[in-house]
Amino acid sequence: MKARISLSILTIVGSLILGGTLRSELRGAANGPAPRVTAIKQVTNDGYRKTNLLSDDSNLFVTELRAANRVIAKVALPGSERLVLPSPFSSLQALDVSPDRSKLLISSTSTNSGESEFWTLPIPSGKPARVGDLGGRDASWSADGKQLVFAKESGLFIAKADGSEAHKIYTATGSVFAEHFSPDGQRIRFTVSDMEHNSTSLWEVGHDGANAHALLSDWALSALACCGSWTADTKYYIFQAGKTISSTNLVVTSLWALPESASQANTAPMQITTGPMSFGSAFPARDNTKIWAIGVQPTVEVVKYEAKKKQFAPLIAGLSATDVDYSNDGKWIAYVAIPDGTLWRARADGSQRLQLTTASERAALPHWSPDGKQIAYANTKASGLWKLSLISSNGGDSHEMLPETGSQIDANWSPDGQQLMFGEFNRDQSGLKVRILNFKNREITTIPGSNGLFSPRWSPDGKYIAALSPNGTDLMLFEFNTQKWITWLREPAGSVSYPTWSADSRYLYFDDFVTGAEAIRRVKVGGNEPELVFELGNLERYPGALGPWFGRAADGSWMFVRDRSTQEVYQLSLEFP
Repeated sequence: MKARISLSILTIVGSLILGGTLRSELRGAANGPAPRVTAIKQVTNDGYRKTNLLSDDSNLFVTELRAANRVIAKVALPGSERLVLPSPFSSLQALDVSPDRSKLLISSTSTNSGESEFWTLPIPSGKPARVGDLGGRDASWSADGKQLVFAKESGLFIAKADGSEAHKIYTATGSVFAEHFSPDGQRIRFTVSDMEHNSTSLWEVGHDGANAHALLSDWALSALACCGSWTADTKYYIFQAGKTISSTNLVVTSLWALPESASQANTAPMQITTGPMSFGSAFPARDNTKIWAIGVQPTVEVVKYEAKKKQFAPLIAGLSATDVDYSNDGKWIAYVAIPDGTLWRARADGSQRLQLTTASERAALPHWSPDGKQIAYANTKASGLWKLSLISSNGGDSHEMLPETGSQIDANWSPDGQQLMFGEFNRDQSGLKVRILNFKNREITTIPGSNGLFSPRWSPDGKYIAALSPNGTDLMLFEFNTQKWITWLREPAGSVSYPTWSADSRYLYFDDFVTGAEAIRRVKVGGNEPELVFELGNLERYPGALGPWFGRAADGSWMFVRDRSTQEVYQLSLEFP
């Protein structure tokens, strides 16, 4: 359960779960009038998935995510004539436009190292040039074009525009992305992803690394804010944040404006868009009367990896879902529908579908009981807390298992079905821990030494528990016979996601977004060296409420959720106060 650092940041923030409706707090957040959208015009209509939107005011430059590779398309303004920029790279993405509008800063994955390298690409055409030996996740120029700021894992770096004199100025607790210099070059704002709490937040630091601090720490939506840039007149900082729409319990990503003047230093952000469409990846125009943004309508497809063909194929045609779990006999599945977040049950071929929950709650991570009669799942409602519930596989009323404060998630059945293990986060008491509910005597026990651990996984043979440390670097293993934990594997933060046991309990598989190319890896019980299972290539994944999910089908094949959301560019005409 963690958020992926994806190229499509809009999709990430639009899919995270936000607790509470917060309508009254947001209405009174800003002092004075808010920006007003006077017109919305759709600019593109090509059906390609998009990210990293830029503009030189004559053209839009947008990274398009094709079936296999990423390309950069140029869309002429004010019309919508489109062409793909020529380049020698098989896959690339646009990061920034130079201040003189003569070239793009791009990244491309090296075939040798598997890491993203920074290049410049002349506009409208020309030979790309390598930016020193720099590489990382994101990068952008300073307003005078003399410096670059770039991110690599949890580090924030500055270098000269030619790539020389690169040095780290700050190390965050989490992964860094979407970094930009302030117009005067004295500050840098960036986004930090907190994988433990599945959140993103805006931060600021001086160009010399001093005075690092979180922005909007007291704001209601601060844990779902990311990815901002300044208007040309420097009066506003435009960013995006997620918000639950109470009538549907869905999360919509909206655009917000943070005033920059000293007299408005304590003013909360002002909302620009309110839905029903999610908007993100905003780029303000130089005339301060409009912004361009990517609008998203979510839909997904569950796919499984066919190892012999080395390709992904639909699990069930037309199934827009995530968190798919098979019953022990392989005849049934439970899943969470996208976009409404309801829990369903169906035959393994997709027939006999039955909706088990309503849109008043959002479900996640269902798991069948060993006898196939019940499904345990996590759900969240207006409180924003995750709660574990049980429901009959034939439908009916669900019931919350633990009427306690705090959140519970990651339900794990014992092999005999008499116990249920789960991870708990209690805001009022001791934080993260792993607990077990005994259905016979209704007693709840805490696994010794589990304080601070999350994402627990009970091995099928009942002998072990695997769990993750709060910093996301340590994979821990608990043996019931010895009642002790050991550090099983130590990896860079974010390398272990959605740990999954093999059926024979000999291996633990996990999703790795950080170490080289995105891949499924595994580690053997008794060993501490992970091995590669297969690389995912350019599969564009849906982040989901708790990060990009993956699981295993009844036939042993690996399942993922492909993002099929429609994404088009829109022009929003604005009147700022």
